[in-house]
Amino acid sequence: MNFKPIKTPVEIERLVGLIQEIWPEVFIPIIGKEQVDYMLVHYQGRDVIAAEIERGVRYFFIEDGEQPIGYFAYSLEEDCLAISKVYLKKELRGRGLSSGVFAHFEEAARSEKKGKLSLRVNRGNKQAIEVYLHRGFEIVKSVDQPLDKFFLNDYVMEKKVILET
Repeated sequence: MNFKPIKTPVEIERLVGLIQEIWPEVFIPIIGKEQVDYMLVHYQGRDVIAAEIERGVRYFFIEDGEQPIGYFAYSLEEDCLAISKVYLKKELRGRGLSSGVFAHFEEAARSEKKGKLSLRVNRGNKQAIEVYLHRGFEIVKSVDQPLDKFFLNDYVMEKKVILET
């Protein structure tokens, strides 16, 4: 398993195909098809991703050989490394592959002198919440954020990162 940065329009287009495979399966049971369709355009559409990359959000394919099996994204904030996305194809979840992804997050946080990882997760995404708790994250607050005619009903979760001295 390796991680390949996503930067070019061709790579973004490839990512969008992966997102359109993963997102409906993960989120339709949690938030419904209408909100998923909205978010595929306004949250994970190619133009949104390209703008995020331009602003410094780091997107990566999770690859098995050269085959993308998932993706993740994060940004460097003032006080933390903010994880914004971590997704694997359905048939690969539960196999421990996320361990390498979270090790990457911690290594990136240390190299950038960020003493905390932070993420938001939909409160109905029980499987992801369990993974994050298992990885040492704690729920620090609930957030209900309007998104057009929808709401993002999330937990904010954080994990301290020990910075080497």
